[in-house]
Amino acid sequence: MMSRFFLTGLLLFASLSTVFSQQFLVTPYIQPGDAHDLKHEQKVLVWQTDSVSGKFFVAFKKGKSIFDALHTLHQAKITKTKLELNGNVSWLYRAHFDHLDFDHDYAYTVKVEDRLMARGNFRTRTHHHETKFAVFGDCGTASPGQSAVAFQVYQKKPDFVLLTGDQVYTSGLEIEFRKRFFPQYAAAAASKTRGAPLMQSVPFYLTLGNHDVKGSNLREYPDGMAYFYYTDLPRNGPKVKSTPQVDGTKDQVEDYFKNTEGRFPGTANYSFRHGNVHVVSLDANNYVNPLDSALQKWIRKEFSHHKNEWRIVAYHHPGFNSSNAHYDYQQMRLLSPLLEELGVDLVLTGHVHNYQRSIPLKFIPEKDKSGDYRIQSSGRVNGEFILDQKFDGKTMTKPEGIIYVTTGAGGAQLYDAEISNKPEMWEHTPKTNWVPFTKTLISDKYSFTWVETHGHKLTLTQIDAEGAVLDQITVTR
Repeated sequence: MMSRFFLTGLLLFASLSTVFSQQFLVTPYIQPGDAHDLKHEQKVLVWQTDSVSGKFFVAFKKGKSIFDALHTLHQAKITKTKLELNGNVSWLYRAHFDHLDFDHDYAYTVKVEDRLMARGNFRTRTHHHETKFAVFGDCGTASPGQSAVAFQVYQKKPDFVLLTGDQVYTSGLEIEFRKRFFPQYAAAAASKTRGAPLMQSVPFYLTLGNHDVKGSNLREYPDGMAYFYYTDLPRNGPKVKSTPQVDGTKDQVEDYFKNTEGRFPGTANYSFRHGNVHVVSLDANNYVNPLDSALQKWIRKEFSHHKNEWRIVAYHHPGFNSSNAHYDYQQMRLLSPLLEELGVDLVLTGHVHNYQRSIPLKFIPEKDKSGDYRIQSSGRVNGEFILDQKFDGKTMTKPEGIIYVTTGAGGAQLYDAEISNKPEMWEHTPKTNWVPFTKTLISDKYSFTWVETHGHKLTLTQIDAEGAVLDQITVTR
């Protein structure tokens, strides 16, 4: 029997789109929907067609095959949004799979009238104390490295994929998603050179990066801020003062808010639980205030329960980075004391296009005379470091402090290849801003982070685009 990662039938769009009137711009892919706790489960199937609107029917049922006679067939509720961007009309569809059971396989079909257009399957989240998932960022360039990483992720059969920002380059446009993102992660078949059929079965959780909001001026980029068109993520984030903004004509702005249906800006920050992992995804762009009281209150509330879960925070801009690129952007260091207090295990970031893993560390930011945390004019945040030099991830596996991982080698041009595996080239000054907190830095290979949890054990592995292991540690409690 085929696994859920081998679709029960190939997507039929390529052959059928020339026969029927609709041209499919984005084939159906799974999103998590507004399901964040482990009390209710749902998924959302999203796809996009050209200007010809179709009468779609989406059916789903429990089981690995739509032909499973043991389970009842359900019809999904479908909504559609008309997009008018750059003088072109297209339709964005959403089929809602609600009231799903945890720990089960489901199959789905997409039809126009009686004509089969696509079929696939997925598995719901688990209540068991285990997970396996892939993490990477800075990917959407349509590069060979991006496709090769997608292929390797596909081989691992993740429960979900977590992206650490900058999904597409260079401005987060709708056309960029269609050319540099979906072809690689929703390919019809797996190939090292083309990508893999991941998104048809695996939910992707996206994190906002700086390139994702670069096209916020709709006068200049009418199809900008497409992150909020294409995602369907949990809507449990806080109401904070500093959020992404859009600019444009009155009609453009009104249409954008209408077409993103409450996802903008509400899903810039969100959280979700899967098995024994609790992930908080944060917007870390330069308009964000990490000390916003509403944000900190929400983070504290998120991690106030379920202490047996692995606590993971994801955001785009790393606070602890030994590369030369983007070194001075350190405002997210201001969250360190709170995350340490709450027992966060891992912080996963992107922005810097390579892989870095820190020694477990604690950080006390410097304060000014009034007692407030201080950010230098350069963007740096000085302070006091406490490093756990005993932790090696092999014999000593209980860290004192947070392990910070930069995993931004997902497909965009790599940064600082010359310093890969050369600790003598990682140093920055002064010591109040940098100490040797980086254990591993690999900057000459495309790669992704693979995380597996089994009860009180977490294994983190960095895998390159050829499938080779670059780094691995075990963390226990």
